Amino acid sequence: MQAGSELRVGVLGCGLISADHFRAWARCQGASVVALCDPDPTRAAQRAAEFGIGAVYHSAEAMLREARLDLVDIITPRQTHAALVLLAARYGIHALCEKPLCPTLAEARALVDEIGGRIRVMVNENWRFRAYFGVIRDWLRDSRLGTPVQARLSLWRSNLIPGADGVVPALQRQPFVATERRYLVAESLIHELDTVRSLFGEVEVVSALIARASTDVIGEDAAAILLEAETGMPLVVEGVLSAAGHKPRAPNRMEIAGTRCSLVLEDATLRLFGAEAEELRFDEDAARQDSFDASVQHFVNQIRNGGAHQTSAEDQLRTLALVERVYDLAGPPRALARRQNPHP
Repeated sequence: MQAGSELRVGVLGCGLISADHFRAWARCQGASVVALCDPDPTRAAQRAAEFGIGAVYHSAEAMLREARLDLVDIITPRQTHAALVLLAARYGIHALCEKPLCPTLAEARALVDEIGGRIRVMVNENWRFRAYFGVIRDWLRDSRLGTPVQARLSLWRSNLIPGADGVVPALQRQPFVATERRYLVAESLIHELDTVRSLFGEVEVVSALIARASTDVIGEDAAAILLEAETGMPLVVEGVLSAAGHKPRAPNRMEIAGTRCSLVLEDATLRLFGAEAEELRFDEDAARQDSFDASVQHFVNQIRNGGAHQTSAEDQLRTLALVERVYDLAGPPRALARRQNPHP
């Protein structure tokens, strides 16, 4: 990698979410995608045509060996992350890896130890880069809320409820989640746990409850997690994927109570009220893509200037420790009993 030269990037994985990554790389300053890889020739060819990528591979090792890469973006199933990060390390290629770094905390710790300082690894925890969370972070930093006394971050969706055509949106989008024993917390609420860490500092899991209503998955689709911030403030992170009437891809709702002002984030509208008032409206689709753009640009910028990554592999260990603690405390998900009609 020469100073001032544009970094050469390879992308591993051309599934659904890869489109967000490719768009982010197309807008990135200082780096560009020169190669991609997917074992499915059709998917690989589609992404290559869509984003004008000339070099197409179906073997990860062949791409890393032949494409003269500086960086690799790993967008593959979580079970493959460790092996692919290690492969990147063998070739001295810095890695951006989709979350989670590994399926479990123990695997992630072992990976970080094995990598050592051979390459830089950043985990794509892009939710903390969403614009409205950035504003909330600024308001907290500037003490506009006074002393925060309680917070709640919620994700309520209907994407495990079959549509009129019988299709389950979550399984159409990510078929693999049907057989994941760790589902909602490991796949989705890991974002919320990382986000509260970015807003309030390190937190501890006090208690957790997980349950399952859907018969289409074996993992949990409902969870409530009670956390404690370093200040002693209580926080709740909660989620449900079988919530009728909510959008399949509904955004987060957040509430923070403060001694000077409080705030509510709902439907991509952020309201501050109390001693002063302010309202900001966001385009949720734009905020989502912009978070990928910002995460990718941060990865590149810190590689170029030698700075620390906000969501480094080492930082991801702290979020994975929270995920692990949730499952330890909650145990297996409770299968919810079907409610009987009390008025036949």
